[in-house]
Amino acid sequence: FNTLDFLRILINERLPRAIDEIDNYLTTSEIVTNRCIGVGILTKEDAIAYSAAGPVLRASGVPYDVRRADPYSIYPELEFDVAVRKHGDVYDRYLIRLDELRQSIRILQQILPMLEETQGQPFFAGRGGNYSPRVPAGESYGRVENPKGELGYYIVSDGGQNPWRYHVRAPSFINLTPLGRMCQCNKVADVVAILGSIDIVLGETDR
Repeated sequence: FNTLDFLRILINERLPRAIDEIDNYLTTSEIVTNRCIGVGILTKEDAIAYSAAGPVLRASGVPYDVRRADPYSIYPELEFDVAVRKHGDVYDRYLIRLDELRQSIRILQQILPMLEETQGQPFFAGRGGNYSPRVPAGESYGRVENPKGELGYYIVSDGGQNPWRYHVRAPSFINLTPLGRMCQCNKVADVVAILGSIDIVLGETDR
């Protein structure tokens, strides 16, 4: 029983079973539906206007995912659907994450055979030792889709070894922007659920 055996069981049995359990316990629970449906609505238009990202954006009906819009790494070779919901409330932001968990399992099931083909090969075959790259003068923006949305890095080089300037586009920070709009016409007690549905990483918002 090795690591790959463990991963096969995890990806094909344990994780799908755990997701189904969450779905069965929560999705139709009256406590969940009463506290989440119609609460903290972010319309499609507002989501775009506030530059929302990731599940928050897609739960409002915008089918945008960097892995599809600007494919990178191995994603062009993988089959997966961009999960989308349309109501933009706390409940849809919960459902979109269930949808994305299942798509993540689908991706992992495609990647596992690729890992099996690399057994015995070096874990990292890149350049070893210390080296100091010199980046030509100019500017660049790179982005990936992380669990919270688009994570971007803007870098300006003056031709030296270190960036002259850089800025991080953190999705949690961006997704907090429409919080005030989401809370309008809702109860104070709903704010906790609304904030939780944004699912921020606190370190990203510390500016």
